[in-house]
Amino acid sequence: MVAKKSHKRILIIEDERPMAKTLKARQEVLNQQRDIEYVRKDGTRFPVAISVSPMAVGGELIGAVEVFRDITKEQQVDKAKTEFVSLASHQLRTPLTAISWYTEMLLTDDKKGLSDTQEDYLNEVRLATERMIDLVNALLNVSRIELGTFAVEPVELDVKKVLQDVIRDVGVLAKDRKVSLVTDDARAPDRYLTDPNLLGMVFQNLISNALKYTPEGTVTVRVYADDTWLNIEVEDTGYGIPDDQRDQIFTKLFRADNVKAQDTTGTGLGLYIIKAVIEEVGGSIRFESEEGKGTTFFVRLPIEGMQPKQGSKPLES
Repeated sequence: MVAKKSHKRILIIEDERPMAKTLKARQEVLNQQRDIEYVRKDGTRFPVAISVSPMAVGGELIGAVEVFRDITKEQQVDKAKTEFVSLASHQLRTPLTAISWYTEMLLTDDKKGLSDTQEDYLNEVRLATERMIDLVNALLNVSRIELGTFAVEPVELDVKKVLQDVIRDVGVLAKDRKVSLVTDDARAPDRYLTDPNLLGMVFQNLISNALKYTPEGTVTVRVYADDTWLNIEVEDTGYGIPDDQRDQIFTKLFRADNVKAQDTTGTGLGLYIIKAVIEEVGGSIRFESEEGKGTTFFVRLPIEGMQPKQGSKPLES
């Protein structure tokens, strides 16, 4: 039994297999995720969905029954859909970029001949186009992650500078939300081997999310290194995450019920994307949250830095 982790294959140890889990927990175990493969005698692999149920006689556990099915065709369909999304997103970028560029020209060319109403209309067009471009970029990133085609291109850089660049970019949002943005990066490494685009994406997503979902509170960003990890913590005093939805927070297109009414423009793809990126480079992400009081995200990246990964395209920031 083999598991696919970030497009790498590892052998699942005996205790972690569905059959072992069922016998230990004495309850049904379902594995509908598409990350497990079985290996045939000839060495070929095929993906499976698994269900394991315990068997008991007279209240005594005597074994378990495992049912699995080959989901190769389903994965092929999923891949085809992902490739279609990638192609469609590429085709959408060209007209959206043109709309954005010409709108910006009209708004910055001394606004000749524009009435106040026309200027308002153009600003709405500009904002709507920016949201569409963000969505298209997110869809492109998802397709590159799921196809395993995105590149990791690490260089040595100052982590503090990456963070401060993001802080500068989100400053307007913090001011608009009346949120105090606090950084603690005194223990951040001056030189760290990382892909600046990917690290910036992690900072950008976590900090902007914290700002969007914190009404007149505080967002604190901590970055520090220890012997093993580069640690990133983003803490807010915002809406928090409902208890019954915490297991879905990193899934694709998911947005918690308590924030949908507060911000209708989110895609539900940001956390899905950065979790995939963080795990691809050997790190991890988790969170602690209390509804109505706030959330803290904890990211750990290997202190030795990111390893290069060949790919057709980098992720879009």
